[in-house]
Amino acid sequence: MKVLYIFLFCVVCAQAKVTPDYFPSCKRSDPQIEKCVLNGLEAMRPHLKEGIPEVNIPALDPFTVPTLKLDRTAPNLRIKATVKQAKAYGGSDFKIEKLKLNLNNKYAGEMKITLPKLMVVANYDVRGSRLLALDINGKGRIRGNFTGITVVAKGFAKPINKENVEYLQVDKLVSKVRINHAQIAIDETERPVAAASAASFFNASPNIVLDILNPLIEETTAAVIKAFVNKVLGSIPISEVLTDDAPAA
Repeated sequence: MKVLYIFLFCVVCAQAKVTPDYFPSCKRSDPQIEKCVLNGLEAMRPHLKEGIPEVNIPALDPFTVPTLKLDRTAPNLRIKATVKQAKAYGGSDFKIEKLKLNLNNKYAGEMKITLPKLMVVANYDVRGSRLLALDINGKGRIRGNFTGITVVAKGFAKPINKENVEYLQVDKLVSKVRINHAQIAIDETERPVAAASAASFFNASPNIVLDILNPLIEETTAAVIKAFVNKVLGSIPISEVLTDDAPAA
């Protein structure tokens, strides 16, 4: 009898709704599905600042990235760096300017997001790196203020099956990022004079430096968004966010 109770308890748990009541749930056939999703995201907004642990959504203010590995060679740029404990403040003030979804035999989407400002702090360790003719090697802590941020992300997802339940996972995602203005400060532990020169150069010509760094910024943004979205989607069955029309009686 005890075994039967345990079995029934497991069945109930398996069928229990994963998402909170305010989480968006829209019909696949809804001709205004984008509006439905946007309304749902707005309903979630008060909860996003501190995160929604039930569905693996971390706090957005600050949004923390424990570790980032950067390795890129491009014209005027060679960078190999490890960034740790990056924290971004201001992410919960995002505004969705555009949302397009295509659910006809595939899961494709495009979203345009704007942010008035982000303040980012992080620990860095940079080796074998150069920006233009400037040596940017060193180790320390960087703080940056970024304003007028626009991110356009486009991606495709595919369904995966876990224990006979379907979930979505992003298969490909690319981003375009534009930053109107930025200023940085660096606390360097190894080469403080060189770091001060690098910060002064950046702050005197932020748009020039941002243009050089833009491909790296876009790649990193896409990687962070993809990891974030897949962690969330991996905990939510498709059936809880995209419902089918009820069959005719």
